[in-house]
Amino acid sequence: MRPVHLRHTVLYDVAICLIDLFPSGADVAEIGVEATPALFVSWRTSGVANHPGNIGWGVHYRFEAQVLRDYPTLSLDARQRICDRVREMSRQLDFNYADPRASSLLVVDIDESVLAA
Repeated sequence: MRPVHLRHTVLYDVAICLIDLFPSGADVAEIGVEATPALFVSWRTSGVANHPGNIGWGVHYRFEAQVLRDYPTLSLDARQRICDRVREMSRQLDFNYADPRASSLLVVDIDESVLAA
């Protein structure tokens, strides 16, 4: 994964926590409006059977406003638990590069339930 340069604390921490789950060439970006930014991880693969050329893949992490607002005030242990929870959610994603019906864009919604983790 390329160097991570994100302005929002929760996006930066989560990106660092997830860094090893994605290909080394993945791009990490902060997207969306400033009040509710999101994290987007994207990468390309070479062509696979029945798919000519490169295929773009991406994961869009959407954070509820409460998570973005409360995260900076939490203890380091609570922040780590949130990052671990998002990491566990990410492990459940299925990137089946060989399946022609596979979705190449996945969305992970991070709501206030992670604050109680």
